[in-house]
Formats: sequence, structure tokens, C-alpha cells
Amino acid sequence: MMVINNLSFNIGANKVLDNISFVLNGKIGLVGKNGSGKSTLLKIISNNIKEYKGNVDLNNESVGYLCQEIPHIYDNMSIVEYIKYETGFDVLESKIHQLETNLNEKNMEEYGDLLNYFLSIDGYNFNENLNSIMIGLNLNSPMNTPIGILSGGQKMKVLLANLILSNKDILLLDEPTNNLDLSAIEWLENYLKVSNKKMLVVSHDEQFLNNVVGKIFELDNGTIKEYNMSYHDYLITKEQEYKQQYEEYIKKINEKNRLKRSLQKAKEWSNIGNSKKSHNDNDKIANNYAKERTNNSNISKINKQLDDLKIPSFEEKEKINFFLNIDESKGNKDIILKDLVCGYDNFSTPILNLNIVYGSKIQITGKNGSGKTTLINTILGKIEPLNGNVIVGSAVKLGIISQDTININSKCTVIEYLTNKKDNIDLSLIFILLDKFGINYTDKDKIYNTLSPGERTKVNLVKIALDKINVLILDEVTNHLDKEAIDLIFKLISLYNGTIISISHNRKYNEILNSDVCLDMNDGLVKYKKYDNKFGR
Repeated sequence: MMVINNLSFNIGANKVLDNISFVLNGKIGLVGKNGSGKSTLLKIISNNIKEYKGNVDLNNESVGYLCQEIPHIYDNMSIVEYIKYETGFDVLESKIHQLETNLNEKNMEEYGDLLNYFLSIDGYNFNENLNSIMIGLNLNSPMNTPIGILSGGQKMKVLLANLILSNKDILLLDEPTNNLDLSAIEWLENYLKVSNKKMLVVSHDEQFLNNVVGKIFELDNGTIKEYNMSYHDYLITKEQEYKQQYEEYIKKINEKNRLKRSLQKAKEWSNIGNSKKSHNDNDKIANNYAKERTNNSNISKINKQLDDLKIPSFEEKEKINFFLNIDESKGNKDIILKDLVCGYDNFSTPILNLNIVYGSKIQITGKNGSGKTTLINTILGKIEPLNGNVIVGSAVKLGIISQDTININSKCTVIEYLTNKKDNIDLSLIFILLDKFGINYTDKDKIYNTLSPGERTKVNLVKIALDKINVLILDEVTNHLDKEAIDLIFKLISLYNGTIISISHNRKYNEILNSDVCLDMNDGLVKYKKYDNKFGR
């Protein structure tokens, strides 16, 4: 089993991990707020970060790490070439072939060792096993398809297939359901449930964690806390902890106020003692005694109690009534898809016809690679239609949150990114919005590129709020977000009065979105889920 002892890691003066220790034995969910160090911990264990203090003891077990994306340097490789390269299978095949063509007594032992290893990983069935996994994950692209033309969800499936075929003892999974379609998520859940491998899973998908892991590690302020329970029970426990913390917080505040009143009263008695006229020696002695008593006893004692009173910092869940402001300019805010065909090279979507009426909630569905993001980019004008038209109303003001927006290579600070050299920006509003999403005031000077993916999403949501858009496009917006931010997203989409065009495979998100219209990219069919005059039904 893997043992972590006294692990610490800093980024500059910021302590990300503070002397944490734990044992990995079983299937464990790793949770925590965005920027708490979850991905950093996985990178340290997988040896992708080498500069740290403490000890990572794998006890001769191998580690497989699922990262967030495939680097562009592999874009020209085919799916099968990439997986063979990453697993080392291509090198193994080549070496065995070389030895077979020139087999002799000197290399016979090496050949035997390599062949035994080849058999142990079921090498002769590599292609069949790969194909079986791809069918399970619902990746229909041919194995010779270049990596560069795959969608985000398809690339995630390739990464998962690579991880499974690597046959490692320990699996480190960083947001494995990001961009996956529902059938792939369900297949992965079933695979991991029956697997006997140890795993550490970073995910903000409630249902996925409930179905896969049996224990929770929570990262908070550089420390780790273990909860020997399901994710569902963990959430209940955290809510109970929150209530207890709040009650303690209120008690401390009340005690502080009581002590302040007592202090004021003691000072008033002291002043009375000082001002009271003495008619005789006995009055003088009594007044002096009262003065001495109040000054040296009560006042000092109360001041000490106030100094000793530790009121923990407490984050209230609803600091402000936050919602997305929209541009209410007069004019046409509808978007019409008329005989629209989107695509590129050898890919095209079905013919699409849809009148997106202002104020409606549109859910775009379809398997990975069906053209969902391609449609979004066509609406945005980034891709020219292959056929038909996108008619955007004159008063439409578009805003989008997608993987492309959060992965912008920006070296400016958070505050520079949000203001973008604009005049008359209300900085106080920016700080309020950042705080609502759990980004501290001190983080305003962080470089955008140094933020975690979840923190970048939060910053871009703030940017959307500042721009007062009226048509909101959300492409897998819950990817990377912590639970608190996801809960806020749920609130935002339920209160937003403008148009929402949404792509998501998050099961809870789609339930809360409660869309009016569903556009299925698999066949181009439109389903009107609510029948009222608003949609002409």
C-alpha cells in the first residue's frame, strides 16, 4: 500500500500542502475547494512534481495518472499510436521483434523475460482489448484517427483507455468524468466499482463519487482530514459540522458582546466612584475600595477575557444575493438556426433547424464527437457554416464559458484580466463577486496562468457577470468546479432571465437546468419539453 509521510509543498510563499500524512488503501475520493492542492497532490504522487518535502512510499506498486488533457505535440499521432507510445507497448513490440530476427544464445534470456512480460499484459490481445474499452466508452472514431481532431470528450476517453491498458496498481484520477457523455460515465463507474485496484479520485461529480468510492479525503488549508464514509454521508456530516460551527460562532459573538457590555458597565462604576463626593472618612475609604476593585479586578479581568476569546473565521454560505445581470437593451434577442450544417474536413452535423427564443433554456445533447462544441463555435462565428445560416438578433450580447475560455494563455493578473483596461470599472463589485465564488481578495494579484482550472472558471463567471450579457452559453461549465461553486451555478441558472444555451453531461446540472428545448446532435431532432405560447407550441 502507498504511504504518505509529512508531505509539504509550497508555491512561493503560499503553503499548498502542510505536513500531510495518510495511507492509500482502497477507493478514496479526494475533495476540497478549487486551489486547495488536489491536482498538486496527484502530480507529486505520480512524480510529475519532484520538488517537495516529505516522503512518498509506493512500496513497489506502480502508479497510473489521469491528467486533464493530451498535449498538442501528439496531435498528429493516431489514437492507437498514442496509446502504444504512452503505455510503452510500441517499444516492447519493437524490442521483441528485433530479438526474434536475430535470436542467439546471448540474447535468449532477455528475449524470454520480455516475452513473459508481454504475455503477462496480454500483449497478443492488445488491439482487441483496446477496441473493447473504446466500445465501452462509446468512442466510435477509428483507431487511426489523429488525436488533434478529436473532441474534448473523445480525448478524455483516449486518456482513460490508456490508463486502463497500462494496468497500474494505483490509479490517480483527476476529474475523470470531464466532458464524458453519459454512457461513457456509466461504463467507467461500473468498471471502477468492480476493479480491485487502489485509487485516489478527484471529482466534483456527486453521483460518480457516490457510485465509486467508499472513503473521503478532504483537503483544506494545506491539511487533510479523513472521513471513513460514502460521499453522500460525507456531505451530511459536513452540513452537521457547518451547523455546529455556526452555533459556536454565534455563541462566541454573543459572549464577546456580553463582555463588552460588562466592560462598559465596570468603567461606568469606576467613573461614579471617582466622581462621588465623600462626606466622611468611611465614605472615602469605601469609594476608594470600589474604585480599586472595579479598575484592577473587573476591567482587567474582562479585558483579558476579550483577549482570550478566539472567534474562528466563519464563512457564511449566503454573503450576498448574487445573480447575473443581463443587458436589457431593446431589440431582437432571438437566434435562428436555419437549415444549418456545421463541421470541418470530413465531419458534418445533421441539418439543424431551431428558433432559440429569448429567455429560453436550450440543452444540446449528443455523444462525444457529435458536434456540440462545433455548433457553439458556429453560433459564435468562429466557424463558417457548411450550409444554411445562423441568424443572430441585433440586440444579442453573447457570453460563453468553455474549455477554450478558461484555458486562455494569459500572463496578466486576475484583476487585470477582469478589467481589461476598461474605464469606470466598479472594483468593489469585482471583489464582491470574486469573494462569492470563494476567491480571496489577496488572489486578485495572482497571475491568471497560475490558477487552477476551477479557479479560472470562477474568474470567467465573474467576467460574464460584469459584461451583462443576455445570451449565456455554458459548455461543460461544471468541469473542475468545487461543490460550493457548482451549487452557486445551480442557483444562477435557475434565476437567470436571459437565454441559456447549455452543453453538460453532469446529471444533476441537467436536472436543475430544466430546459425548455432539447437539441439532439446525434440526429438533429428538436424536442420541446414545455408546451406554451413562448415557443410557439
